[in-house]
This record gives sequence, C-alpha cells and structure tokens, in this order.
Amino acid sequence: MNHILKLTLAILFVLLLEGCGGSALKKSTEVGPTPSASSTAAPTAISGITLTYGDNAQVELVTPSGRHVYIDIYNTSLLTKQPDAGDILLTTHLHSDHYLKDFQASFPGKQIFISVDEIKLPDISIVSIASAHLPSDPITAKGATDYLFVIDTGGLRIAHFGDIGQEALTDVQLAALGSVDLAITQFSNSYSLMDSTNRKGFHLMDQVKPRLIIPTHADKSTMEIAFGQWTGYYSGSRTVVIAPEKLPATTGILYLGNPALTSAYAKIYNLKEWK
Repeated sequence: MNHILKLTLAILFVLLLEGCGGSALKKSTEVGPTPSASSTAAPTAISGITLTYGDNAQVELVTPSGRHVYIDIYNTSLLTKQPDAGDILLTTHLHSDHYLKDFQASFPGKQIFISVDEIKLPDISIVSIASAHLPSDPITAKGATDYLFVIDTGGLRIAHFGDIGQEALTDVQLAALGSVDLAITQFSNSYSLMDSTNRKGFHLMDQVKPRLIIPTHADKSTMEIAFGQWTGYYSGSRTVVIAPEKLPATTGILYLGNPALTSAYAKIYNLKEWK
C-alpha cells in the first residue's frame, strides 16, 4: 500500500511540473519575440527648416539643429547671423551676384566651392552636381560653369539650381537629384538665355516635379506663367518655415523677396499666404 501511495505521489509531482512548464511556455509565446532593433519605433525627428531669401539666388537655410547653410552669398547685410565654424557655405558659380570673394575666403566652416563634392554630417547631407550656365557650356566635374546642390535635412530634399541654363537636365543629373521636395531655381536670366518665351525654367521643373518652388531670377512675365501653372503662395517676410507636412500635394510656387512686389503679386494673382 505504501508502495502504491509513493508511486501515485510521484506521478502527481511529475504532472505538476509539466503543468508549470506548459503554462510558462504558453505565456512566453503569447508575449511574442523580443523586438529587434529594426522593429522598435524610432524617436520622432525634428523636421523642417527655416529659410531666408536674400534676392538673386542668395539663400540662408537653418537646419533643425541650428546649423546655418549659406548659398550664393553676395549681400552680407541680409544674413540673419554671421557664420561660425559649424556652418556651411555653398557657391554655385563666380558671378558677382552669387559670390563675394572676401566672404568666401574667410568663411570659418565647411564649404563646397564651385566643385563636385559632398558634405555629410549628423543633421545634414549635401552633394553637388555639375551643370551648365549656358546650353553650350560643357558639363564637367571640374570647371563647370554652374553647380547644383542637393541638400537633405529636416526631412526635406532641397535642390538649389544656381543659374542653370540647360535646355534639359541629363539622366545623370536627374538620378542624382532624386525626388525633390523644394526647388530653388531661376526662370528669367539673359545670361542663361532663359525667359518667358523659351520657358526653359518651366521645362526643367517639369522634369524635376518638386513639391514647392522658390523662384530666384524671375520677372513679371515668367511669374505670370508660374502663377497660372502652379498654386501660388506668398509671404510678407523674407524668412519662412518649410516643413514636410506643410508642402502642397501638387507643385506650388512660393514668392519671396521685395515686400512691395510680393504684396502686389499677392493681390494681382490672388496668392495664398504661406503659414
């Protein structure tokens, strides 16, 4: 009898252990596998930039980290601050309305100066692309007459076209440009043989298909075409905030610059205020 009781107790003990193990296994599979690094949610990144337009092709960008990117600077009185070692200077070509020798020579930070090059930092990535100021100019990595800059920062892909005067972008250029959110480009410039008659600036943007355009060299006739072709926006300030979520669904054009001219265009063409 004692033998039978001991055997019964042993069987019950084994069953109890199996029950605990089965319960533990069931609970672990219900929780699921430990998330891998790639499946965990990444922290939300600060998005958008602050942009100040200073006439011609002069543009100053501020990244979410506070780094300033100066492009084609010719009038330092329009800068929002003097540059420091953490800032970047980009120069598309050497015409006096895009380049200030003393400013470039003494610039304290990194720069890409009329060349094919790249800058990669934690908050920004920049590459330059050779292009042509006139259709007949050769497009070579060294000694090109114009350079495009592709800037990735704040969740935006920004392309500055300098004084491009090509009839069309090449396949190589288009591949390097990729999907552009913001294009900063010209529409009327006799030195690039670009105007409202040949519509070169419009043909180039038809190739790029950006979400938003900020015009640089432009005139009344080209802007009349632009505001008829794309949704027009304006700002009473030279400084605007541009973030991915603020971009229009289809291509829009944001006019900045001379307050009197901006105000006149806003009224004539019923432009929307950029907010």
